[in-house]
Amino acid sequence: MPVGPKRLSRQVWRMAILLLVAVASASLVGCASERAAHGDASVSVPDQSVLDPATQALDKAVQANADQFAPETVAAARRRITLARDVLFSAARAHRPLNDSERQRVDDLVAAAKLDAREALVETQAKAVRHQLDQLQGTGDTADQSAAGDASALDGDADNSNSGLGMGLSGADSDDGLGY
Repeated sequence: MPVGPKRLSRQVWRMAILLLVAVASASLVGCASERAAHGDASVSVPDQSVLDPATQALDKAVQANADQFAPETVAAARRRITLARDVLFSAARAHRPLNDSERQRVDDLVAAAKLDAREALVETQAKAVRHQLDQLQGTGDTADQSAAGDASALDGDADNSNSGLGMGLSGADSDDGLGY
């Protein structure tokens, strides 16, 4: 079948459009690579060293498994660090230094995050000590331990070894071996 002039012009137009799309794509890729090579002026990275004390305290708490034993407190520390980082980046995006109120807010957030991280660490350590105490107490007579545990749970004070339910009687004073 011979190729007519109408058919030829349609093919030429298709080729021209494809060529135009290819050239446009190549020029966009070239612009993007040049921007990456020379750095984008609209993106500046702020100095985040002000966050280091809170980040280090949080890292220490997380290494001690605080995210398992005090997840809410760890989450609070992370939120505060993120908020402080957001303040730093918003000023950087505006190509300006932090103003006094922003600097104070970052300092307050860092201090609070540091306290949250320390609280999480202390909570974790306290739970670890409690767990160790429970294990040590579990090595004695099981009848005495279950009775003492039931009494202290009823009394509302898990650390209270007084199993007399507030009557001044301890398990050691009882002759029946039940701990009442």
